[in-house]
Amino acid sequence: MNRLLKTFLVLGVIGSVAVCAQSIHAFTSPPFTVNLIQDSAQKVLREFHGVKLSMKRDAVQAAMNAKPENSSDDSEDYKLTGDDTMTVRYENGEVKAIQLAFLEPKNAPAWKDVVGDAEVNELANGAKTARQTIEKEKFWVSIYQNKEGTMVRITISRI
Repeated sequence: MNRLLKTFLVLGVIGSVAVCAQSIHAFTSPPFTVNLIQDSAQKVLREFHGVKLSMKRDAVQAAMNAKPENSSDDSEDYKLTGDDTMTVRYENGEVKAIQLAFLEPKNAPAWKDVVGDAEVNELANGAKTARQTIEKEKFWVSIYQNKEGTMVRITISRI
């Protein structure tokens, strides 16, 4: 329970930082297939493991081919590879945000596959972050890496 609380706190802090973020370069390649869609010659991450914004809870569970590790009225937590996790946030029964936590950064998608050609924004604490907003589709995607390079967080959220 203590680990879950820490994970939620870290995701909240990362989400707040991501809102202020600007952009980042690629630093690793994904060990899995990620669905990327071109937007004015810009690739950005719109879904993960088939989970997309605005999906219903049943469709998310079908896409994940699993029941969540933890569930509440407004979120579900899924275990990925190793200690990596995905939290799906719901609003009015539909996916509002997808939060990915990679404690094994080699498992994370490349930054260019997440936020396209966005520029790196290095924070005062040495962490790096980037954010790309797709206004016409009313969503944003961000990525964050801690100073040590031991953790990567990705958020895809409706505006």
